[in-house]
Amino acid sequence: MANNIKKRNWLFYAILFIITFALYGNTMFNDYSLDDHHISPDDAFIQQGINGIPEIFTNLYSTGEENNLSYGYRPVMSMTYAIEYEFTKGDPMVSHLINVLFYFLSGLFLFKLLRRLLNNYTVYLPFFITLLFIAHPIHTEVVASLKNRDEIMAFGFFVLSLHSMIRYADLRRNIHIFWGVLFYLLALMSKVSVITTLLVFPLAFYFFTELKPRKILYLSLFIILAVVLSRVAYLLWLPDLNRSYQYIENPLVYEGEFWTILGTGFYVLLYYLRLLIFPHPLVYYYGYDTVPIMGMDNIWPVLSLLIHGGLFAVAVWKFKSRHILSFAILYYLTTIAAYSNILKFVPGIIGERFLFIPSLGFVIALVYGIFRLFGAGKEQEVPVSRFSLAGILVAIILILIPYSVKTYSRNKAWRTSYTLYKTDIRHLGNSVKAHDLLADELMKRVYRELSKPVDVTKFVRPSVEKAMRHWEKAVEIYPGHYSSWTNMGIVHARVFKAYEKAARDYRKAIRIKPDHGKALFNYGVTLEQLGKTDSAILLYEKCIELDPDIINPRSRLANALFLKGYFQKAIRLNEEIMELDPDEPLPYLNFGNYYMSMGDTLKGIRFYEQAVELDAPMQVSMFLSKFFRERGNESKAEFYRKKVTKEAGRPQK
Repeated sequence: MANNIKKRNWLFYAILFIITFALYGNTMFNDYSLDDHHISPDDAFIQQGINGIPEIFTNLYSTGEENNLSYGYRPVMSMTYAIEYEFTKGDPMVSHLINVLFYFLSGLFLFKLLRRLLNNYTVYLPFFITLLFIAHPIHTEVVASLKNRDEIMAFGFFVLSLHSMIRYADLRRNIHIFWGVLFYLLALMSKVSVITTLLVFPLAFYFFTELKPRKILYLSLFIILAVVLSRVAYLLWLPDLNRSYQYIENPLVYEGEFWTILGTGFYVLLYYLRLLIFPHPLVYYYGYDTVPIMGMDNIWPVLSLLIHGGLFAVAVWKFKSRHILSFAILYYLTTIAAYSNILKFVPGIIGERFLFIPSLGFVIALVYGIFRLFGAGKEQEVPVSRFSLAGILVAIILILIPYSVKTYSRNKAWRTSYTLYKTDIRHLGNSVKAHDLLADELMKRVYRELSKPVDVTKFVRPSVEKAMRHWEKAVEIYPGHYSSWTNMGIVHARVFKAYEKAARDYRKAIRIKPDHGKALFNYGVTLEQLGKTDSAILLYEKCIELDPDIINPRSRLANALFLKGYFQKAIRLNEEIMELDPDEPLPYLNFGNYYMSMGDTLKGIRFYEQAVELDAPMQVSMFLSKFFRERGNESKAEFYRKKVTKEAGRPQK
């Protein structure tokens, strides 16, 4: 008998493994996309491999981005990428493979936990719950996006923590409390949003153990201890947090009237339920103006209130009898509440990744409902008739097939940022951010083409025009989107050489956000092209005032001052750049240009050579190779020719 159970369990594990890789194996051919820059080889800490782990644990997850956003503490997740980089140097195929493995392991841990929680039911109940949980398409963002490994790990550690605490309830061995606290601490240090599961612990103790209320409180305090320990890091060694929201991320931050927040919040909860029941279309971002902002005078929030109120009433009704539906509903409501925007604002208003943990409650209720439909699922009913099992299996397969098709196809959209943005834009016609991101990605592709040694202007023009149309749509939806105005200005200036149009775009961006350094700098460059050097100088000085450690505006300011005859001021500004970044080639290039223009070729060439040593652009090596060849110095000419060849052979970023 024991051998049969063991064989059956191994069969279940094998099926879960096969299903996981059948659904998500195609993600291994994906590259980095969307927010994966947080964990890509471009991340300074991850680049250090294992040596960067101490810094990962003493720094925030996201620092130094545009708008100086600094937020999140996810060292356990980031550590896995540092270890990967140590051995693979950032191969996205390996990262995706590990993501799928982590997802399978979290499913395996879940199955083991559910077998214990539902030990009064047939084993097929926890198995089918786990199977549909793994297959639900709402999880595609979590698995296909490498950045969202934090969600998978946080959930996996939460499951291990709860399982350990339940083991304590069964065996009364203190070691299981230790493991429970440790696993929950690791969950919180993978992603702090797992704190939404805090109430799940006392719920699970009540529904699935014989613990007395005092003991439930006692064990819950240990889980709270893990929360306290995880928060200590913020107080002791982490830099200040700065996570503000732009209007396009969540207008509720700016339109914070109570009834509007409440109405939109209940609409969001209804939308989440709709995604769980019918997960189509799936998109990578919502935000303004995809999610409507509404008050409680709208029919949808009222309907949502009635539905969620009804669910809560069922949970209360079945609470005393410790019914599985009561647990499933309370699990869902307690883990999704934080993402409604009623208790706190969330980026994008809605996020599919926010449903990863709550979706378990939905799947438990769904599978239990199927079992009851076929006359199975009663407590103490270990055997299930063949007829009932056959009906249940057919129902599960009928759900599994569309789930699998949707999941497999959705993974392909995550192949690259471009495929994701291009695929989803048809569902995101009113999303400012979606238009902005697609336009930006189109221009990245254009700039890669323009960097080629052949003339590709006529081939990239359609992409440029398409990008401009998306930015124009973004500012049509929300005229206050300053970054779209700035990006249009950059394209007008750099690609079309339409400097007057570029200046107009920059002025609009600066009127919206006077301290937008990117717009100020590029406006200055454009004014130089229009012959308005004095105005450009004022803009560069403003950039430096906003960010004293900035380099490019300081370099442009130095060059502008040099042209106006202020040689010593130009020298001093370049020396400041050297102090700020000793490895920056810009000041050496500037000095080279200054001395060459003044007729001091010897000094000019010496500075150019120093710039090449600091990885200056390929054009400098080309110039030096030609210079030395014309003067008969073949050894140096060949040296710099090889530099050009080596640089040209590097893969384009």
